[in-house]
Amino acid sequence: MRPRAPLDPDSYQQVFDRAPNAAVILSPDLTILDCNQAYEAAGGITRDQLISRPLFSTFPGHGSPDEKILRDSFAYVIAQRRPHHIPLLHYPVMMANPPDQAHIQDRYWMISNLPLLNDEGELWAILHQPTDITELAQQQEIQPPIEAKEQTSGVGGDEIEQMESSSAAGTSLEHWARNVQRILSAERQRLQQLFQQAPGFVCVLRGPEHIYELANDAYYQLIGHRRIIGHPLAQVLPEVVGQGFLAKLDRVFTTGEPFIGRAVPIKLQRVAGGGLEQRYTDLIYQPIRELEGAISGIFVQGHDVTEAHELAQEVSYQAAHDSLTGLSNRRGLAQAIINIEQHPGPHALLYMDLDHFKIVNDRCGHAAGDALLQQVATLLRRSVGEKVLLARLGGDEFALVLRLSDEAGALNLAQRLCREVRELDFFWEGQRYGVTISIGLVLFGRDHGLTYAEALSLADAACFLAKEKGRNRIQFSKPSDIDISRQQRDMDWNKRLQDALREDRIVLFAQSIVQLQTDQTDGIRRWEVLVRLLDAEGHLVPPGSFVPAAERFGLITQLDAYVLRRIFALIAQMQPQARSRVRYSVNLSGLTLGSADFLTLIDDLLAAFPQVQPEQICFEVTETAAIYNLQQTATVMQSLVDRGFRFALDDFGSGMASFSYLKQLPVHAVKMDGALIERSLTSSTDALIVESITRIAHNMGISVVAESVASTEALNHLRALGVDFGQGFHLHPPERLGSTASMNQASEDDSRQVS
Repeated sequence: MRPRAPLDPDSYQQVFDRAPNAAVILSPDLTILDCNQAYEAAGGITRDQLISRPLFSTFPGHGSPDEKILRDSFAYVIAQRRPHHIPLLHYPVMMANPPDQAHIQDRYWMISNLPLLNDEGELWAILHQPTDITELAQQQEIQPPIEAKEQTSGVGGDEIEQMESSSAAGTSLEHWARNVQRILSAERQRLQQLFQQAPGFVCVLRGPEHIYELANDAYYQLIGHRRIIGHPLAQVLPEVVGQGFLAKLDRVFTTGEPFIGRAVPIKLQRVAGGGLEQRYTDLIYQPIRELEGAISGIFVQGHDVTEAHELAQEVSYQAAHDSLTGLSNRRGLAQAIINIEQHPGPHALLYMDLDHFKIVNDRCGHAAGDALLQQVATLLRRSVGEKVLLARLGGDEFALVLRLSDEAGALNLAQRLCREVRELDFFWEGQRYGVTISIGLVLFGRDHGLTYAEALSLADAACFLAKEKGRNRIQFSKPSDIDISRQQRDMDWNKRLQDALREDRIVLFAQSIVQLQTDQTDGIRRWEVLVRLLDAEGHLVPPGSFVPAAERFGLITQLDAYVLRRIFALIAQMQPQARSRVRYSVNLSGLTLGSADFLTLIDDLLAAFPQVQPEQICFEVTETAAIYNLQQTATVMQSLVDRGFRFALDDFGSGMASFSYLKQLPVHAVKMDGALIERSLTSSTDALIVESITRIAHNMGISVVAESVASTEALNHLRALGVDFGQGFHLHPPERLGSTASMNQASEDDSRQVS
C-alpha cells in the first residue's frame, strides 16, 4: 500500500536489507546496483564485492540450458516490462566458505524477476529474488531392494536341507521387507520435513469443495494459525470468497487450466477477531490429475511477496515525489500532465521561485532552509487543495498546474499565492525572516498552441524575468513576448555554457598587441586572450553569444576562473627565457572583480604556479564595469596591483570616458574603443579625441592601445597621433592559444610590418 508520506530513506534501506528473502536490484544491463543481507548469504559474497559488478561475471554459469533460462527470463522482463518467475532452476555457484577454499556448489533455485518502472513506464531496474530450494529438489533415491535367494527344490537333496533353505529364505525376505519399510518411512519423514520447510507456501485441496489435505508452515504463516485440515476452504477462509478466489479454484477444477497470478492482492483475517490485512502473493493453482486423467484436487503454491511488492511501490513512489516536502517532483508532475494534455485546455502553469531564499540558507544553515521550504509547501498545498497538481521542481522552485483555467482565474490565484507567501511568518532561532515569491504564468493546451514542455520553458523564463523586475511579482508570458524570447535564449546559452565548462569545451585564442612606435620596442610579446565556445556540433561560438548569458546567470565568475587557470598553467609550462618575454591580457568581468572570493582565487593560483610572475598578467576591465562601484573596484584593483598585476581600462571612449576615473583607478593602460578609432579616420573631431586621450594618458604615465586596427592607413594615422600599441586583424588575426611556433612567427611578422 502506498503511504501518504514518503518513507524515510534510512527506513527503506533497513526494510530492504533485513528482508528474510534474498533480493538484489539489477540495472537493465544486469549490473548489480544493491543487494540485501540474505542475498550475500545465498551467494557467499559480500555486498562490497557485489556492487557495480555484472551478475553473470560474478556468478558465471556453466553453459547449460538452465543458464539460458535465466538469461531469457531477464530478457522477457526487459522487453515486456512484466514479472517473470522460474519455478526450478539448476544453477551451480562458486562458494568461498572458508574464504581460502573456493569451490563450486550444486544448487537449485526458485527465481522471481520483477520490473521496476519509472513514471514514464520505462524500465530502470530489475528486482531479482532467488530462493534456494536445493534440499527440496535433490531428493534421495531409494536403493534397489535386497534380492532373496532363488528357491530350488534341491534335486538330490534331502528334506531337512530343503526346510533349512526355506527357513533361511524366509528370514532374508523378512529382513528385506523391514529394511524397505525403514527406508520408505525415513523418506516420508524427510519429504514431510522438506514440504514443511519449503520457502514458499504450499497446500493441497481435495475435490470440488476444495477440502484441505495438506498445508505447510509457510501457508499457515500467510493465513494465520487456524484449523483447516479436513475442512472446505470456503468454511475456514470465508473472507476470500468475495474476493474471487473461490471462483478461480472452481474454474481450475472444472477446466483443468492452471491459474497463475503475480502480486495478487488478498485480504486475510490473520488474527482471530482482528481486521482484514492486505497481503500480496505470487500464486499458482495447478490441477491434480489421477492416472485416468480425472481431476481430483488442486495443488496450491506461491510466495508471500508483500514486502517486495510494497518495496517496488515505494521505490516508484519515491521516484515521483520530493522527500523533503512530500509534493510531487519534476518527474511526478510530468507523469500527471500526460492525462491533462489529452484535454484541449487551456490550462494554467505557475512557475514559482522563492525570493532571497539563499539569504536564509546562508545565514541560518540548510536546516533553516529546509524548514522554510516545508512551510511554504504546506501553505501552497493548503491554499490550492489536494486536487490541484503541485510539485517541487528542485531547490526553492515550485510548479502548479490549474486545469481548465482562463487568464483571469490563473492571475487571481497567482496574486493570492503571492499575498499569502508574503504574509507567512517564518521564524528561526527567534529571528523573523520575510518571504516573497516570484511567479511566471503561462497558459497551455492542445488548442492553445503550447505543449506542457514548451509552457514549462516559457514559465521558467517568465519567472526569472519577474525576479529581474524586482521580485514579489507575476510575469504573464506569451510565446510572442520579445523579453521572454530573449530570456529563453539566454537560459539556453546558460545551459550550453555549463555543459561546455563541464566537458572542457572552452577554447582560448590569442591576438597580438603590437608596439606602434618603433623607438619604444622592448622585445616583449603581448597577447590578449579571447574566449570561444566549442558547441556540441564542433562549431566555434564567439563570446558575444554566451558571455551576456554567463553574466546574467552568475556563470561569468566560473568562466573567468577557468580562463585564468589555463593562462597560469600555460605560462608555467614555458621555458624560462620565453616566459620572461610574454605578457597576457585577460578580460575580467566586473562581477568577478567584485566577488568576495576573487583575491583568494588569485593567491591560490600564485601558490599553485610559482613560475608565474604577477606582472605577466594584465587584467582588462571595461569602463562600465569599473565605474559601477568605483570605490570597491578601486580597492580590489589596488590589492592586485600591490601583488604586481597590471590593469587596462577596456573600451575607453565608448561610454562616459571621464578622465577622472583614471585618477581614482590604478590603471596602467587604456584601450580605446574600435568604433572611435574607425571614426577618427574620417572625423577631425574624433581624431582630436584620440589625440587628447593619448596626451592625457601619457601625462599620467598610462599607455594607450588602439583596438580594431584594420588597415595600413589606420596604422600610420595612429602612429602619427602617438598611440603606443595597436591591435586588430590587420596586425594579427586571432589564433588558437598554445600554437607557440606560429604565434612567435606572427609576432616577428608584426614587428617587421610596423617597423
